[in-house]
Amino acid sequence: MSDIAFITPDSIVRQSEGQISTEIDGEVILLDIEKGSYFGMNPVLSRIWKLIEQPTSVNGLCAQLMEEYDVSQEECQNDILESFEQLQKQNLIVIS
Repeated sequence: MSDIAFITPDSIVRQSEGQISTEIDGEVILLDIEKGSYFGMNPVLSRIWKLIEQPTSVNGLCAQLMEEYDVSQEECQNDILESFEQLQKQNLIVIS
């Protein structure tokens, strides 16, 4: 298991390697090949997943999502940081 990094609005985030993803009805399903487990994502988290195919900052991601959804910056950052903590625990993302 990788080390858990502290995530801030300035953190750069990207998808980790070692899983396969597919989209079904607007929602991403991930298969972690190494663990043999899968994860389903709601439509908003699915959009975030697509946006972090390339490394991006939490701030940049939040700016993009605020253009697409009716959400405040504070709520956006809080939700992203909370989601990323969970994804990081599952080794699905890399934080730098």
